Amino acid sequence: MTEKYIIQLMNKLNRFPNYKDCVKVGIGKNVELAHIWYQSGFSDSHVPYTYFLIKDNDNYIGAVLDMTHDLHWVILPKHRKKGHLSKALKQVILPYLLEETDRLEQKISINRNQIGEINYQNSLRVALNIGFKQIDEENLVFDYNSLDEDEYQLDYNHKGLTRKELDFEINELQKIAKKLNKISSKIEFAFGKEIEEYSKPSLNDTANKVAYLKEVFKDMKYDFDKN
Repeated sequence: MTEKYIIQLMNKLNRFPNYKDCVKVGIGKNVELAHIWYQSGFSDSHVPYTYFLIKDNDNYIGAVLDMTHDLHWVILPKHRKKGHLSKALKQVILPYLLEETDRLEQKISINRNQIGEINYQNSLRVALNIGFKQIDEENLVFDYNSLDEDEYQLDYNHKGLTRKELDFEINELQKIAKKLNKISSKIEFAFGKEIEEYSKPSLNDTANKVAYLKEVFKDMKYDFDKN
């Protein structure tokens, strides 16, 4: 994903904090973990991209795109060289990636030819200062031994949902289940074959499982409110 698009994304989130294709949760001081679905034209995938959003005084000033085997970070120009990225990476993002996922290390690549000499030197300086070790000119790695637990500021901010909000999501879930059943009927009637002959579970079985999740969601809310 290009720097230009990520900057556009941050500007959009600053204008519309409740942007419909972004679901986020606070995981530390000034850092949110976000799942973002790109609009048609960028990707038609149902799988979201994972971002760490960096804030300052409630404004989004930077983002780190998690690409599993690489990280792509961007800070808005007027907020650069103020330590926002280094603090977010060292205190929240890298601890999250190495403590809360199955990764034992985090690799990054910094390509001088792609980003230019100035950006290359700036990114390299940030990476080395927070504990990345250089493998070669382009590749660096941060391993578990580089974590400093005294620097951790992981702090989850799970807010839950009101009954009205939960009922809305459950209603959406039932619409999806109905849609799956309709698609199953159309495909099977059109081709005279049951989907289950080609793939298990059947689409109807999947729809039933989706519909049943409403009871799971209710249990989750009950346990959350109880605590």
